[in-house]
Amino acid sequence: MNIPEEGRAVSIRLVTTVRQPGEKPFRNFIRAEGLLIEKAGRTYLSFEENGDGQEIRTMVRMGHEEGLIMRNGTVSMRLPLVPGEQREGRYGNGGVDLPLTVKTDSVRYEPGSAGRFSAAYDLLSGSETVGTYDVEFTYSEGKA
Repeated sequence: MNIPEEGRAVSIRLVTTVRQPGEKPFRNFIRAEGLLIEKAGRTYLSFEENGDGQEIRTMVRMGHEEGLIMRNGTVSMRLPLVPGEQREGRYGNGGVDLPLTVKTDSVRYEPGSAGRFSAAYDLLSGSETVGTYDVEFTYSEGKA
């Protein structure tokens, strides 16, 4: 997906809660500067993660009925988020590309100059649950 790099500057906070079988749940926090882009009636968040020698470009399509998380770089990912449905996704790292099934429980979008997009989903490899994830992207216009 090629979305032009024009939009409003935003500060972004991403909180991911991960639950994997046999392990304690953990949370990951990311803060980034990015863009809020409106294109063809859709709204996107675009930002880059830089850390631990990794560069990952993330694009999130946010909607009231569905969403899509795409990452490219050291880690690549495509996660279609449609509540009540299972969709084919993928995860790639270090030259390995794994097909995954994304089973989405919910998405919630609160648009605005200070907005929020969240989703709860399971990732499955074959019939095995790899993990249960809750992601929350919050953003506000301007730089932090």
